[in-house]
Amino acid sequence: MAALKAYSFPGGESAARRIRGIRAVQRGEIRSSPEARWNAFVANEFVDATTTAFRWKARIGSGVLSVVVTDAYESGHGRLVVSKGPLQLKKLTGPDVDKGELQRYLGYVGYCPPMMLNNPSLEFADVVDRTLKVRDRRDTTGASVDLYLGEDGRPVLIRAVRPMTIGKRVVPTLWSATGSDPHEWEGLRVWRHMEAAWHLPAGLFTYVRIDLTSFTAVR
Repeated sequence: MAALKAYSFPGGESAARRIRGIRAVQRGEIRSSPEARWNAFVANEFVDATTTAFRWKARIGSGVLSVVVTDAYESGHGRLVVSKGPLQLKKLTGPDVDKGELQRYLGYVGYCPPMMLNNPSLEFADVVDRTLKVRDRRDTTGASVDLYLGEDGRPVLIRAVRPMTIGKRVVPTLWSATGSDPHEWEGLRVWRHMEAAWHLPAGLFTYVRIDLTSFTAVR
């Protein structure tokens, strides 16, 4: 944990303790299945560093075919909402969504490092050498992620078993996320590129790629 903090806070911990969250603008691409085509998106996201919460709002596609997707975990509950103009096309809630969205937040250590210092409900436990298990003490779903560190303390890989929705079924599935192209912003070392994937029987399915275009620390 000490190596992770030393890597993540090149500007020192005292400055990072004043950061309440981060706001980011993103560009990327996403797809719904291994056979589906990639769709470009632009997104805005707020990640709270003082309590377990985030909200990601993305416009996917362009023109009349575009949709707005909101992925969030707030007040102990997760939700996924897809809308087109005033029409809500899909809304997912419930215990499986709560767990999956919480795990997404727990995997944000390399993207919002102040959460390590300022969110008192988070617990980081050593599993094996250079591997930490991250959980929220207030959680009732059993959610956690494993965080793998490099020799210099950098977060290299996040892994977890997350609920994956396949049609009308929810299947616990191995999931992973990685970050790269680290950049120093406002005293923090932050991933500038992120990818996430499901580990399916047929092979690895990378479903989202994200690049940060702007990053702001909220004080």
